[in-house]
Amino acid sequence: MRTTTWLMLAASTIAACSWTQFDDLQRETWVTSSEKPDVKSSDFGVAIQRGARGGDGGTLVVLGAGQATYSELVYDPRGEVSLAATLELNTQYGIGNLDAQPILLADPTSDDVALVVSSGASSIAVLTGAGEITLHQLFLSPSTADAATYLQPPPRTDPGHVGEAQPVAPLIASADYVAGTFYTNPPNPQPRCKLTDTGNTIAPRALGAVSAGAFDDVLAWGAGGKLYRYPGSVFHCTTAQGPSASIDTGFAPGHGSQILAIDGGRVVLQGHHDADDAGFLQVFNATTLAPVGGPISLPKLRSAAILNSHGTSYVIAGYPTAIVDGKTSGEVMLFPISAAGLDAMPAATFSDAQPDDNEAFGRAVTAMPFNGTELVAIAANNEIFMYFRANLTDGTALYDETRQGR
Repeated sequence: MRTTTWLMLAASTIAACSWTQFDDLQRETWVTSSEKPDVKSSDFGVAIQRGARGGDGGTLVVLGAGQATYSELVYDPRGEVSLAATLELNTQYGIGNLDAQPILLADPTSDDVALVVSSGASSIAVLTGAGEITLHQLFLSPSTADAATYLQPPPRTDPGHVGEAQPVAPLIASADYVAGTFYTNPPNPQPRCKLTDTGNTIAPRALGAVSAGAFDDVLAWGAGGKLYRYPGSVFHCTTAQGPSASIDTGFAPGHGSQILAIDGGRVVLQGHHDADDAGFLQVFNATTLAPVGGPISLPKLRSAAILNSHGTSYVIAGYPTAIVDGKTSGEVMLFPISAAGLDAMPAATFSDAQPDDNEAFGRAVTAMPFNGTELVAIAANNEIFMYFRANLTDGTALYDETRQGR
């Protein structure tokens, strides 16, 4: 952890590195460490997600808690960072507190992102957009935001709108129900659907989407550990909906678990237990739900994202309470994805070159497009790490220098 704001430092991807020596330039691993800018949140970096794509440089969306804030950090083509925009969510949207692990999604079809949080006694707030943020309210009881995914829904079926196409938009799970923000003018009552398994509710802890032709089907990971596939019409059904397929993953996910798309046919499940710190990563076939390879069960897992680099996909996995140099500072591991599933050994390990106790390095992770390359981005307590050049543990480049003019 640094005491100087916006200081440029280096950290290593090599697990065996001595963290007291600054030999990172020799290993051709470069990272900027940016401390909390001038925003009112006392806990900056509780969630991060890539912002607008395309062009030079890159944009990172960062959530702050304490006083809830939504910020955009803009990295110019040389890697210099500036604070482009900050929204005070309580002042502007009445959102005073964020969930312990707020849901922040990136739209796979546009530059939009979506923040999904509980809001008041009867509603869930869904903030969507890119720069300009729009508030949607979902009225569900209970008003808990348990999981979400972007979904391409089928056309509308309600009277007067039959056959109308709907945009890709967030589908939200709250307890036993799912509902979406698809309608510009939603019917009353607001459509919702109860997801069931042989008549029993599943309490989704993670949602995902898989293409079913013109629209998507829904993947749901239930609190009991089963992975389900439901028809995309669940977002506007009028009765309880059973799955078209299911499989027991052997792991009961907690709040903050995820279903991450690798490509059109595979997903990674990221889960953890709050009670015993157990962690779970495994690849599944999105169509058949069959597991691909075995699970990685390292404890302390709390975050994950997919990185694509030079034709290979990786899981960026955050372990924010891992021990580094005798301190509970956290680390991030990079697991390659192959046709056989996840490699059991990480291809690289990231941690702070100057670790602090309770730093929570890796509490949120993402891949941010920058000058045409996806970079590893990592959040810690009031600090953002951006890796502009990184090597794998074997010395080969994960990606070379991405900054222009360096």
